[in-house]
Amino acid sequence: MQSKVDVTFWSALGDLKLHRLKLEEGPEPLRASWSPSNHAELPGMLTVSAASLAGQPGAEGSAAAAGAPLAGAFPATGSLYVLNTMERLASFDRKAAVAEVCVGMWAAIHSGAAERKPSLLLGTVLLAYCDLKHYKYRYWFAVPALQPPQPFTLTATPTSMQQALGEQAADLAAAACSDHLAAVGQPAWLVAVGGGGEVEAAPLTDWHRLQQGGVSGGQRRLYLTVADSSSLAEHPGWPLRNLLLLAAARWGCRQLGVLCLRERRGRFDAAASLALAVALPDLPPGFCPAPLGGWESNERGKLGPRGADLGPAMDPRLLAESAVDLNLRLMRWRAAPSLDVGAIAATRCLLLGAGTLGCSVARTLLGWGVRHITLVDNSRVAYSNPVRQSLYCFEDCLEGGKPKAAAAADALRRIFPGAVARGVQLSIPMPGHPIADGELAQARRDIAALEALVGGHDVVFLLMDTRESRWLPTLLCAALGRLAINAALGFDGFMVMRHGAPVPPEAEQLPGGGGSGVPAAAPRPAPPPPSVVGSRLGCYFCNDVVAPINSTVDRTLDQQCTVARPGLSAIAGSLAAELMAAVVQQPAGAGAPAAGSPPAAAQQAAAGGEAPPLGHAPHMIRGQLGGFTQMCLTGQAFRQCTACSEAVVREYRRRGHDFLVQGLLDPKHLEDLTGLTELHRASEAALEAWASSDDEEGELGGVYAGAGAGSSLGEQRGAPTGAQPGAAAAEGEEDWEEL
Repeated sequence: MQSKVDVTFWSALGDLKLHRLKLEEGPEPLRASWSPSNHAELPGMLTVSAASLAGQPGAEGSAAAAGAPLAGAFPATGSLYVLNTMERLASFDRKAAVAEVCVGMWAAIHSGAAERKPSLLLGTVLLAYCDLKHYKYRYWFAVPALQPPQPFTLTATPTSMQQALGEQAADLAAAACSDHLAAVGQPAWLVAVGGGGEVEAAPLTDWHRLQQGGVSGGQRRLYLTVADSSSLAEHPGWPLRNLLLLAAARWGCRQLGVLCLRERRGRFDAAASLALAVALPDLPPGFCPAPLGGWESNERGKLGPRGADLGPAMDPRLLAESAVDLNLRLMRWRAAPSLDVGAIAATRCLLLGAGTLGCSVARTLLGWGVRHITLVDNSRVAYSNPVRQSLYCFEDCLEGGKPKAAAAADALRRIFPGAVARGVQLSIPMPGHPIADGELAQARRDIAALEALVGGHDVVFLLMDTRESRWLPTLLCAALGRLAINAALGFDGFMVMRHGAPVPPEAEQLPGGGGSGVPAAAPRPAPPPPSVVGSRLGCYFCNDVVAPINSTVDRTLDQQCTVARPGLSAIAGSLAAELMAAVVQQPAGAGAPAAGSPPAAAQQAAAGGEAPPLGHAPHMIRGQLGGFTQMCLTGQAFRQCTACSEAVVREYRRRGHDFLVQGLLDPKHLEDLTGLTELHRASEAALEAWASSDDEEGELGGVYAGAGAGSSLGEQRGAPTGAQPGAAAAEGEEDWEEL
C-alpha cells in the first residue's frame, strides 16, 4: 500500500496547527481512506485530504466528513501527530503511537465490532511536520498490524481465483462480491461456493451460519474475502494480516481459504485476483498481540519520512500574504493567545500626510497585516525626502518629483502585493489660511472629499506638517466616531496621542446647510459606554484657549524644513501604529479608557483581572531623545475645545459645510461659539479687578488669585495628568511639526 496526500490536506493541516493546535502535537483523529489495487503495476492507495481532519470548514455534511470514503475506497481511521520540529520527527516515540492504534484494533476483534465493521482493522498513524514559512512538509505514514504468536503460513502455492474456483464460479463470485461491496461498503466479507457452483457473498458476522449450512447442493467451500491493496503476483496486501488474526481469535480456524480481490478497469477481475490456503496458529489463553509498525519507506526506498514542497508551485503573491499572516498568528502561540489579529488586519486606515511620519506609520501597519491603507498628501517628492522617508527613492524625485501620496501607495504595493493601498492628492483646508472667492468652490470640494475619506475608514492618522491642518479632520473624527491618532515631532521630542470617545449624536439630525451636511453613507457613532460618559479623552486642541490660526507666515528656513533628529519619526510612527493596534483590541474601541485610569482598572476587574491582549492603551505618549525619556499622560476633553467640543460638533451636524467654511474663514467664530471669547473677557476683567487693589493686598492677592485662576483654567481645559505644572504650555506646540 502506498500513501497519497491530496494538496488540500496541507492547507488544512497548516490551519489546524496555527489556529487550534499551536504548540500541542496531538494526537488528533484522522479519517483516511484506502483503495484496492486497480492496476497490475500499482498498489492500493492510502489517501488523506482536507476532509480527513476533524472540524475542517466546508467538510461538514460531505461523505468524507461523515467517515464515508469516496466510491471504491474504504475508511481508515487513525491518529495524527503534528510535530513542532524536524528533530521531534526523528526522535518521536513511534512504537508508542503504533501500540495505541493496535490496542484499539485488538479490542475491536475481542468485542466483535471488527466482524460487523472490518474497516476497524485498518488503522493508520501519520506523523507530520509543517514548515509553514517555506511551505515544506515532512510526513511519515504507518499502517500497524497485530503480530500473531507464530507466523501465518501458506499450505499451497498461491493461484489465481479463476484457477481455484473455475472460470464460471470465479466470474459468479466476482459479480456477487461487487454487489455485496456496493451494498455494504466494507473491505472484507465471506464467499461461500456450493458444490454445484452456487455463490453467496455475506458479511463476516455470518461465519457460523455459513459453516452450519445455507448453500444448497453438495460440498461447499467458505472463503474469507478481502479487497486487496497489493499488486504483486503472489503476495497479498498488508491489511490481510489483521483479518487472519480475527479468524483465529473469533472463529478458532486453523485452516482458511482466502480470496484477495483486485480491480482492473473498475471491476473485480477473477484472473488478477489471488486464492490462498493459509494455516493459522493457536492462540494461547490471555494472548495479547504485539504491535508491528508498518512504517512506509521514503522516496529513496529507505525507512524514513517523505517530503512535499509546495513553495515553487504557489503564486508568489499568495506566499507573501500567507507569510505575513503566519508571523501574526504565531504571536498567539505563546505571547498573546487572545490577540485578534484579524481585527487589526481588517482595520481601514487613513493616513493624512505621507512624509516622514506617514512612511513610518505605513510600514508598521504593514507589519500588523493591515491591508487597506489610504495616504493623503498634496506635495511632491523632494530630493531631501528619500533619506528620511522610507517609501521613496531617488528616482521619485526626478522631473519635479512624483506626487507623494501616489508614490507612497506604489511603494507599499511593491513591498507587499496584498496591500490595498491608494494615494489621494488633496489639500486640507485650514483655519486662518486665506481662501479667495474663486477658491471657495474648490475648498468645499476638498471638504467633501476629506469628509468621505474619514467616513470610509476606521482609523485616521493625523501626520501633517502644521497644527491648523489637523483641525478639520479632528472635528470630523469626533463627529463621525472615528479613532484619530495624532503624531508630531520636535527637534528631539515627539508626541503621540489618540482621541477619546466620539461625541454622541443628537436625537434628531437636521438637514445640512446648503444640502451638504454629514454624508448619509457615514455611519453614526454609537453612544459611548457608561464607563466613559463624562470622561471623554481630550483631542489635539483641548489644551488650547484660542482657535487655530495660520502658523506658516513669517517662518525662517529652519522652520520650513524638518529639523528633527532622524530617529524620531521611526519611534513616533511605530508608537502611533502600536497605539492603534492596542485600541482595536479593546471592546470600547475609540472610547477605551486610558491606561492607569480608574475606568481602565474597573474594566480589567470586570474581566476577571485579565488585561487586554496588548495592554491598556494610554491617551498620550511624550518622549525626549535628549534624555531618552518617555512618559504617558492623560487629559480629559475640554468642554470649550474648538475642534471636538459638543458645541462645535453640534453646529457641524446642524449646518454641515457652511459651518466649516465659516470656521475656516473666521477662526474667531469658533471662539465665540465655544465660549472662549467670554472666557477671555472674564479673565481680563479678573486681572483688572486685581490691579485695582491696594499695593500690599494686590501683591498678596495677585499671588494667590493668579494660582487659583491658573488651576481653574487647567481643569476646564483638561490639562494632562502626570506632567509637571505648566509642562504642556512650556512645550511650545508650534514646534510640534512633521514636514
